[in-house]
Amino acid sequence: MQVLAKIPAEMNKTLDENFKIIKEECKNEICNQMINSLLDQKQAPHIRLQFLYNIRQLDQYISLSDLCINQLEKNISNNVKYYGQSLEQILKQTDLLKSNQIEYSCEFMRPIPAIIDNQYLDNFQLDLIHQTIWDYNISPLMRFRNLLGLAQSTKLQQGDHQMILNLFKPEYKIDAIQFRLLVESNPSLVSDIIIKLNKLGVNAHEYLDYLIQIKISIQTLELVNQLSKNMSLPDQFLNMFITKCIVNCEEFKINQPQQLARQVRLVSVFIRTLIKQKAFDPKKIYVELQGFCLEFSSILEATQLFKTIKNAVQEQ
Repeated sequence: MQVLAKIPAEMNKTLDENFKIIKEECKNEICNQMINSLLDQKQAPHIRLQFLYNIRQLDQYISLSDLCINQLEKNISNNVKYYGQSLEQILKQTDLLKSNQIEYSCEFMRPIPAIIDNQYLDNFQLDLIHQTIWDYNISPLMRFRNLLGLAQSTKLQQGDHQMILNLFKPEYKIDAIQFRLLVESNPSLVSDIIIKLNKLGVNAHEYLDYLIQIKISIQTLELVNQLSKNMSLPDQFLNMFITKCIVNCEEFKINQPQQLARQVRLVSVFIRTLIKQKAFDPKKIYVELQGFCLEFSSILEATQLFKTIKNAVQEQ
């Protein structure tokens, strides 16, 4: 594992003192990288146990409960023994503590298979096989991931909506695909998550970039509108988003002319709302806005938008 952190050395300290500082910084960086790997849940089970063990060795006081994805890992991390063995004893049997590279699989905690005679196979019925039911309440992270998956396909109940907000932490990352699906199904949840990050002082520009990349819809317009009411959105983001709205209307004119009037009305009302809330300065992209209003001047909302833009510029 390569450590990328830049560790400054202090000239007024001895070599031994600087070495202690560097050693402590390296330990913290390695620990953080292992924690991030565990949160991603992409490691094999035996590697996850190795990381849990290493983290415990580096920091005896760190809580491993949130890093565990099942009850087995949680019990082992809490020194609950299986078959009379602790985590350290299990890892020693697989030589993981002695090897420089983790390249072996562990053979532990696997139930002994029952031997079935051929005579019993004749009466074997598929409908007697039970589906595995996973307990997603094992850890806050697992509960969050389960509810987040549900939110990507269905409209959440208010209780589940609030539960996701309560469980969400800045380190629980949401990728671009998950973000797009959440906006389609639960735009208010996305709004609340970004607002929560803003209140915690965490930079949410990554999610705003995702918002620029997805297609313009009534959900995305409502999401940006809700964000503008609760936080100060960057000018660069608003300029890019509104420019994309204008381009989207031009694409509707070519590809979906029957839906053009509705889309122009939505965009016009959206931009007027931002201007009235003083969340957006139309002077920044005045030329694009003026061209949009003139092109669709036959639509009432576009004409009203032009008057709003003109009044806002004159007031400035």
